[in-house]
Amino acid sequence: MGFLAFGSIVIVALIVGFAVQLMRQQPLDYEWLVVALSIGFGAYFVSETFVGSPLFEGITDWGWQFDGLYVIPAAIGALILAVIADLGVRLAPPERLPA
Repeated sequence: MGFLAFGSIVIVALIVGFAVQLMRQQPLDYEWLVVALSIGFGAYFVSETFVGSPLFEGITDWGWQFDGLYVIPAAIGALILAVIADLGVRLAPPERLPA
């Protein structure tokens, strides 16, 4: 994965993280950071590991590739991890949330 693809992941993750922060009526202070980090990790991890995995060797076409980043697997991985992280933050009991 090239620098341009990694930079794109970071920029998209920050934009989506801030959008989630603004959509919530009573946002937590750093909810955007949790969402942005999960999006970045999910996109990078899935694009780098699932494509070369022997478990998925039957799939020959991973879709559009941008500077070494497979966009479709990266978007799916980012979406799954972002939803899990956001639900974890939103549904956490108040006594477990950071002060």
